[in-house]
Amino acid sequence: MSLGLGIDAGGTATRWRLADPGGACIAQGMTEPLSGHLFSAAAEERAKQIIGGMAQAVSKAGHPLSIVAGITGLTRETPAEALMRSMLAEAFGVAGERIFVAEDMWIAYLSYFALGEGILVYSGTGSIGYYLTPDKSVIRVGGRGNLIDDGGSGFWVAREALKTVLRKEEESPGEGWSSPLGLTLSRGLGGTDWNLVRAFVYGGDRGKIGILARAVAEAAETGDPVSLDILRQAGEELARLANSLIKRVGQRPVALVGGGSRLHPVVFEAFRAELPPGTDVVTNDVDAALTAARLAATVD
Repeated sequence: MSLGLGIDAGGTATRWRLADPGGACIAQGMTEPLSGHLFSAAAEERAKQIIGGMAQAVSKAGHPLSIVAGITGLTRETPAEALMRSMLAEAFGVAGERIFVAEDMWIAYLSYFALGEGILVYSGTGSIGYYLTPDKSVIRVGGRGNLIDDGGSGFWVAREALKTVLRKEEESPGEGWSSPLGLTLSRGLGGTDWNLVRAFVYGGDRGKIGILARAVAEAAETGDPVSLDILRQAGEELARLANSLIKRVGQRPVALVGGGSRLHPVVFEAFRAELPPGTDVVTNDVDAALTAARLAATVD
């Protein structure tokens, strides 16, 4: 049977699906985040280990004849793309010409729209606005990583929340951590001592920090105005991405996707309010890994 393997690698986790020629998912799994930022020997070795572990898991269900992978931080037609394809070929025993590797947003876009049809705005650990032209050229806004921007992402929400609470602590010791937002953040962090907070933030990765966005949503559910304001700003940041692309390619349907966009209804409300009147907004979830697997299963 000609099986296709689809891989959707984001900043929080890597999801894989194995599909048969009819498009049915026959196996699935999840592993550690896999990044296209192969800028060091250590990063390459980590990627090899993650791919190797995934190959072992997939082999229990079947052997793919083709692979389609969307990987965060990876750009097509670069050395990193060729290296990633080589790693996948070696681990899975699949010919290089039967492996298609692109950034994760490429696959996500095709999960929602035909080429040139709409605009994708994604908010997960990071954030990006994405448009694939009819000739498969990419127009992107944002997506420059947390050190520069990633406005409206889970990481951004968590960072703004931490900054707000810590600044309040500096002004009025005890009031920051005792606030509704401070209390939910402290539970997510496991405490409030600065050494603990510093180790959590600087000893992990952006995906780990981004998970703290859930604590902001938890505080917002209680009606906390500070948390609601942060999430409202997140929606406005994401709308900026959509509006930047609308300005460049014209009004199109917009898909707002990713876990960061679903933290709280106020994110969508703020996002929708900033878009041009009449813009069609899509918010349903689509399994990008399964889309990739189905594409792989139909490779001739």
